[in-house]
Order: sequence, then C-alpha cells, then structure tokens
Amino acid sequence: MPGATVSKAALHKRLSTQPSDERIALIMKVLEATPERLRELSSGLTEADLTTPLGAGERSFKRDLTHLIYCAERGADPIHHALLLKDAFMPRIHAERDWGALMQYEAFEIAELMAYFVFRRTALLRILQGLSPQQWERTVRREGVKRVESVYYSARGLCVHELGHLEDLAGKLGRPLSP
Repeated sequence: MPGATVSKAALHKRLSTQPSDERIALIMKVLEATPERLRELSSGLTEADLTTPLGAGERSFKRDLTHLIYCAERGADPIHHALLLKDAFMPRIHAERDWGALMQYEAFEIAELMAYFVFRRTALLRILQGLSPQQWERTVRREGVKRVESVYYSARGLCVHELGHLEDLAGKLGRPLSP
C-alpha cells in the first residue's frame, strides 16, 4: 500500500492496541505526514478562507488547527510522563475546554500556529524515533481511567485523531488528502 492514503477507519483497524514494528512504523508515517498535509490543505487559501467556518456549526481551518495543537500537546504529555516517571500519572485536563481556554492559541496568526505545530511535531518524532520496544510499552495512568496506557497507545490515539481531522478538512475543502 505504499503511496496510498490510509483512511481513519482503515488505520484504526490496522492499529490494534498492542505494539508491533509494523504498527509503530505506520503511526510514525502518519504523524510525520500531518504537518505537510496541513500545509497542502491550507495552500492557496486566503486569510478569510482560513478563518471562516467550513460549514454551519463547524470550525474554521484555523480553529481546527488550534484544536489539533491542543490535542497534540495534551497527547504528548502522557508519552513524556511515561518515559520520564516510574509510576506516571496524568491529571484530567481536557485539551479544548481546559488547555485551550488557558492557552488561547486562536489569537496567533496561522503562520505562527503552523510553525509551532511543526516544531512540536518534530520534537515528538525525535523522541519516538529513538524508543526501544520496551519504551513503547512504558505506561501512564490517567486520572479517572482504571487501565494504564502505553506510549504506543497514546501515540496511536494521537495518530488516529489527527487523521480523522485531516480527512474531515479535506472533505470540507474539496481537496485530496496526500499519501
């Protein structure tokens, strides 16, 4: 399937909750591609296009980008904690309602948001690329959740979530999603 775009539904099926070299490679491929896919989807759009809701009751491209940033930051935190702490614990902080309300990235320009997303993604990928199989299985316990979640599971969730948003944006903008 080289060069083909994987849908969110197909990705979710291929990524069971247990890590394997193939599944990790697929997660890395999707996470690596997200910044360029965002650039491609936004290319040629005016500031008005980027800040106008994409439909009734929908987010704008810019608002979706800030949502992705909030989720990427909150999604990376359990990975960092699992890798740094023996009995890692994550308090319940909602990406949008809590983190977004505090950070207010909507006030930034699109170019700044894109650059920040790329920077954060590059940093996360550098961490993930150097992990051993044992590190992918390190865990964190989230507040209010009984099970522990592995680094793999957290990266998987981030990957599937982002691909869903990319597919949604591509559909609303009438643009293809690059492989």
